[in-house]
Parts: sequence; C-alpha cells; structure tokens
Amino acid sequence: MKYFIFTIAVVLLTGCATHKTNSIDFVTSMPWKSRLERDIVYHTVDGMDLKLDIHLPDAWMAGPPWWGDHGLGKRPVFFYIHGGGFVVDDKESRQLRILPFIARDWIVVNINYRLSHEAKAPAAVADCLKALDWVFENAEKYQIDTDRIVVSGDSAGGHLALLTGMLMEGDSLCGGKYVVDKTNRVAAIINWFGSTDFSLQDPYQRSVYKTPHDWFDPNDDYEELIYSLSPVNYVRSGGVPVLTIHGTIDPAVPFNQAELLHEKLRNAGVMEKLVSIPDKKHGNFSVEERVMIFKETIAFLNRCNPAIKL
Repeated sequence: MKYFIFTIAVVLLTGCATHKTNSIDFVTSMPWKSRLERDIVYHTVDGMDLKLDIHLPDAWMAGPPWWGDHGLGKRPVFFYIHGGGFVVDDKESRQLRILPFIARDWIVVNINYRLSHEAKAPAAVADCLKALDWVFENAEKYQIDTDRIVVSGDSAGGHLALLTGMLMEGDSLCGGKYVVDKTNRVAAIINWFGSTDFSLQDPYQRSVYKTPHDWFDPNDDYEELIYSLSPVNYVRSGGVPVLTIHGTIDPAVPFNQAELLHEKLRNAGVMEKLVSIPDKKHGNFSVEERVMIFKETIAFLNRCNPAIKL
C-alpha cells in the first residue's frame, strides 16, 4: 500500500511539473495528511530573513514509516535545495518534487537561500549550512532523527546539496571568505544533475549558460573560486554516500561531471550510485524514468542503512 502511494506521488510529480497554481496548496490538498509550517526564519544576514518550510507527517499510513523509526517515534528528514542556476526560483517552485517524500511519511524541509543578485558566492553555500544547523538545533522539537537526514537538490540545488553534505569543519571557500565552523554529518546526498567540477565547463557553456559565473564575484580569484566551489575536491575516505541522477546529453551540466565525481567516490571507497538517464537533457525525464529513479532512490537509501546504523 505504501509503495503504491509513493508511486502515485511520483506520477503526480511528473504530470503536474508545469502546474500553474500555487503548488503548496496543491501539495497540502493531497489525500495523505501532513502539517505545513511555512516561512520559518532560519537565519538573518545583512537584514535579510532566510526562510524554510517544514512538512510534518501525520500517522496516516499503517505501520512505521519507510526507513523505520527505531521504536522512538523519530522521523527521517528530506532536506531539499531548489535549483535555478543560482539566479532564479525559490522553495515554492519545488513543492511537487518533494511530494513523494511527504507521501512516504518523512519530515520534509524545503529552503530558500540568497541568489546571485542578493549575494555572491559562497553566500548560498553558507545559507544551506545554516539551514542544516537549524534542522539539528530543532531536532528535539520536531522529533527529527539526526542520523537519518538526507540532503537533496536539483541543478544548482544539486551542487549545493553536494557541498552541504560533503563540507567539514575547517574547509575554506573562496579564499577564506567562508570557513565551515562545524560538521553536521548527514546520512546521504541525492544529487539531481548538479555541477561537480566547474573547471569542466567549456567556453561555449560559459557563454550560453551564464551560471554559475553570474554567482561568482568578479573581484575574486577565478581559479580559487572554481576549485573551492567544486564538490569533487571534497571527496574523502569515509564520506557521505552519494546518489546522482543525470541525463547523458545534459547541455547545461555535462554528464562527464557526474562520471568524474563518482569515479572519485569509488576510488575513495565511498558508497555511491550514478543513475544515468540515456538521451535526456537537464531533467526532462518521463513518468517511467521518474518512477525508476525513485525505485533506485529507495534501494540506495536502504543500502545506506548498515553503514550509518539506521
């Protein structure tokens, strides 16, 4: 029954990908019950309030939620970071993408961060890490199991998800503009076609797809920027498991970026899975492909269980 509901949610996600009405209203009108706390301020910087939404499950489906609850009543968390090339979109635009995890009785945290016209790199990374701090700090209030937090995102959000999950205390970004002050270990990263190595973008891609270069401060050292903001440079032994979904003819983020990341992960002994979608571009996946992707997601997260003592 639960798997059937999950599959229906995936189909709805795909079929409503261009839904023009308020997607929060659409999600909260679904037959499963969840309570939405909207626009919670998780951090204030330079007078700007950064906000997130949290979807809290009801005990609607019989039995424990997928991934279990250890008998403690605590829930896993799906922490989502929207895409948009660092220049557009917000958490409202990705409500339908989080639908399958709400349907599976997870807590879902969906965040905003500063875009390039509001602050240059590495501000978005710092914001995502602050939002993750908020999740850990509010774990008791929301009955969050901090051993079962999955970070995910699409496109620019996939890149930010990788950095959010891979960075550790002491890592320095953009010539010391930001230094990570703590390590919040997450259970897994799900990267939907996010950049992994900015040095692999050729001049054509830089001219047609202006991002991430609009995100970069022109006063900063370019080589330092692309090195310190490329997730491939934070692969290390004992790292967080990574699942990547990527189209093989993606013109915005070339498929070889995903291949390079996963080669490095394998060489470092990190649990990983690259789900390649043949002859598809930047996320234009079919219903059948999305159902397959979420089956792969379930299998991968279940594989993570022994390694992270779930």
